[in-house]
Amino acid sequence: MKRVAFLVAVFLVLAGPAVARTATPHASPTPVTPSRAPAPLPPQPPSAPSPAAARPAPPLPMLPSVARVRVESGRDRLLVFEDVNLPRGQWQSGGLDLFVAFGAPGTPIAMDARLVAALPSSEGVSVDSEGAAVALELAPRVPPSANLLLGTRRMAGVILHLREADLRRAFTASGAAVLRMRILLSAPVSDPAGSRDVVLRLGAPQGTPLTLEAIEVVSIDRDRPFTRVEARLCGPDADTRPLAVRGRPSGSIATPSDAAPIDPSQVVRHGSDDLCIRWWSK
Repeated sequence: MKRVAFLVAVFLVLAGPAVARTATPHASPTPVTPSRAPAPLPPQPPSAPSPAAARPAPPLPMLPSVARVRVESGRDRLLVFEDVNLPRGQWQSGGLDLFVAFGAPGTPIAMDARLVAALPSSEGVSVDSEGAAVALELAPRVPPSANLLLGTRRMAGVILHLREADLRRAFTASGAAVLRMRILLSAPVSDPAGSRDVVLRLGAPQGTPLTLEAIEVVSIDRDRPFTRVEARLCGPDADTRPLAVRGRPSGSIATPSDAAPIDPSQVVRHGSDDLCIRWWSK
């Protein structure tokens, strides 16, 4: 129990406040809003689905893109940041329910999301942009009431409930919003060669693959700096050429020499693509 408390404290220091727990060792996973402690969801009668669950979601009013995927590797934890751009598009009113599927190595230990305004700058939205907390709801697959954002319809994941007021505030400020997700995972087990990897879901809402703009991979364990990092699309139709990876400026990041990495935004995407990232440490 002392070790569990210690790990929770370490994560809170690392990831900051407003982290929603998605699983516990002795209880059913319980989605929460980031500003309060975990609490069980009220049970739904199996024969009486909620009105929201019975109402099909309208088509997504915009074409999102994945602005940034960032992986921070620690000694026994992995923290993933994923920023999804949401231009205003044809949005006029109403909230959005978006489904995000889990990748690998498995169900997150914790996860939260915030909606921030996409204020223009040379480096995109500031990391310190607080925005509005987004409520999360665990789901075994995407329901009819939600739009698929990342992953496929048969995967388990979370529904992100974006409120109309928060969307309107972001769109009024800049004409575009960014959905910023943080995902805490257990560190992947290393293979005999000493590498670890993670699989992150990309998406193709309504059949159009999302553009992936930037990949960042850094080590936050000073005792285990990276010696090599690879990122590729993976899937039955994927273009598997190496993708360019941004690393911490002072870090040592090396990519394979047999092929020059290409910008993620220039690679041909397919709806079945995932993003596979592998790294080696000293």
